[in-house]
Amino acid sequence: MLPKRLLVGISAAMMAPAITLFSGALHAASGEPVDLMQVYELAVKNDAQLAAARASFKAAEEAVPQSRAALLPQIGLSAQTADNKGVNLNSTPLPAGDRTNNYNTHGWSASLTQPLFNLQSWFAFEQAGYLTEQAGLSLAIEQQSLVLRVAQAYFNVLLAEETLATTIAEEKALQRQLEQTQQRFEVGLIAETDVLEARAAYDQSRVTRIQANNQVSVAYENLWTLTNTSITKLESLDKTMPVSKPTPAIAQEWVKTSVAQNLSLEASRKGIDAASSQLKVSKSGHAPTLNAVATYGHNVNYAQPDTNDKNNSTVYSLQLSVPIFSGGATQSKVRQAGYQLEETQLNYDQSLRTVTANTRNLFNTVNADAENIDAQCRAIESANSALKATESGYEVGTRNIVDVLNAQQNLYGAQRNYLSARYDFIINTLKLKQNAGTLSPQDLKDLNNWMNTSGNNDLTSVCTKS
Repeated sequence: MLPKRLLVGISAAMMAPAITLFSGALHAASGEPVDLMQVYELAVKNDAQLAAARASFKAAEEAVPQSRAALLPQIGLSAQTADNKGVNLNSTPLPAGDRTNNYNTHGWSASLTQPLFNLQSWFAFEQAGYLTEQAGLSLAIEQQSLVLRVAQAYFNVLLAEETLATTIAEEKALQRQLEQTQQRFEVGLIAETDVLEARAAYDQSRVTRIQANNQVSVAYENLWTLTNTSITKLESLDKTMPVSKPTPAIAQEWVKTSVAQNLSLEASRKGIDAASSQLKVSKSGHAPTLNAVATYGHNVNYAQPDTNDKNNSTVYSLQLSVPIFSGGATQSKVRQAGYQLEETQLNYDQSLRTVTANTRNLFNTVNADAENIDAQCRAIESANSALKATESGYEVGTRNIVDVLNAQQNLYGAQRNYLSARYDFIINTLKLKQNAGTLSPQDLKDLNNWMNTSGNNDLTSVCTKS
C-alpha cells in the first residue's frame, strides 16, 4: 500500500478531472502560458516512467493472490476412456468361434485437496505481503520523484529563458557600446584598440546568446519528454517570492524525520521483512505437509461380453508427506536465504547512512542558498553602481574601454548568478523534503501561487526592495 501522507496529495493529482487535464493541454496547444500545476497534471497523465512504475506495482500485487492460492482448496477433474483390442490364444475358442477380445473402459473422477499444514506456503504468503508493500513504496517513490522532476524541468525552462533575456540585453548593451566607441574613434577621441576591444566583447556576447537560445530549446524538449505535450510558453516566477530557510531550523530534526519517513528507507525495511520470510520459507523445506483429500470416481468396464461393470467410489484421505533427504538442496537454500538477508540488512545500513548524510548536506545547502540569494542581490546592486561609475570615468578619460566592458559583463553575470541561485534554492528545498519523505504535490501548489504571466525582470529594483 502507498503511504497515506503521500497518497492523499498524489491521488488528487492523478485523479484530477479530465476537464482540468484537457484545459492544460488546450493552453499548451494554443500557445497560452501554462503554469506549474498544469504541467504537473500533464506529467501525471503522460509520463512514461510513472506509467511503467504503476504497471510494475500492479504486477507485484498479483503475488498475494498467487501465494494465497496455495493455502486454499484445490479442485481437479479428470476423465479417461480406453479401447482394448486383443486375441484369445486359448485352445478353446470363445462362443461363436470368435477369438478376439475387444472391450472399452471409461470413467471420470473429481478430487478436492485442502492443505492442512504447509509452512512453506504460509511463509510464502507472508513474504508476498511484504513484497507488495515494498512495491507500493517503490511506486510512491516514483510519484514523489515526478514532483521533483516536474519542478526541475519547469524551472530549468524559466532559468534558460531568463538567462537568454540577460544575454540579449548584454548583447544590445555591448552593441551600443561598440557603436559609441566607433563614433568616438572616428572623431579622434580614442584609439583603434578601444574599438577592437568593444568589437571582441560584442562578438563574444553573440556567441553567449546563441548558446543560451539553444539551451531554451533543450529545456523545452525535456519538458515535452515529461508531458508528451508541446508547450511553448510558461508562466514566470514572481521574483518577490520570499526566501525562507528550512523549518525546523535544526539539522538533527530533519534527520529524525528522514529516518522515520524517507520512502527509500521504508522500502528497504520491507525488503528486510521479505528476506526474513524467505529464510523461513527455505527452513520450512524440512517440515512435513499434511493435506485432506476427497475423491469421487465413476468407472465403467466392458471387459466381459454382455457385461456392464460400473463402479462408483468415494474416498476420503489424509496425505502426510515428510521430506527425509533432498540431496542437500534444502540446506543450501537455507544458507542462500541467510546470506541474502544479511545482504539486505547491510544495504539498509548503507542507505540509512546515505540518507542521513544527504539530509544534513541538503539542509546546509538550502541555508547557504538562502544567504547566497541575498549576497547575489547585493552583488547586482554593487555591479550596477560600479558600471555607472566606470562609464562616468570613461567619459572624462579616467577609465578605459576595457574597464567599461568588464563592468558591463560583471553586471549581467551577477544577474545570471542571482537567477541561478533562486532556482537552486527552490530545487534544493524540494530535494530536502523528498529526502525527508514529506514532498508532495502540495509543494508545487504552494510554488504555483507565485506564478504569473508577466514575471518581474527588473532584478535591480527587486534587490533594492529586498
